[in-house]
Amino acid sequence: MALTDIERAAVQLQLDEARLALHRLEIGQAEVSLAYNGESVTYAAADLASLRLYIRGLEAKLGLRPYARARSRGVVFG
Repeated sequence: MALTDIERAAVQLQLDEARLALHRLEIGQAEVSLAYNGESVTYAAADLASLRLYIRGLEAKLGLRPYARARSRGVVFG
């Protein structure tokens, strides 16, 4: 389902905010909060994987990546 221009702008704003929150956590800020759709979520350093998954989901909605989840990679020994 294609996003309307308004929906696309809203998702892009959420993505920008999430990327900024990830940046703040990675440079040492203890906690960051994101608010969207009337709800607020607080992430701490321990939640980096969850925040990255959220970012991947937003990127997938915008068509910036084919899948929301990271694809597994095969391991070759030898």
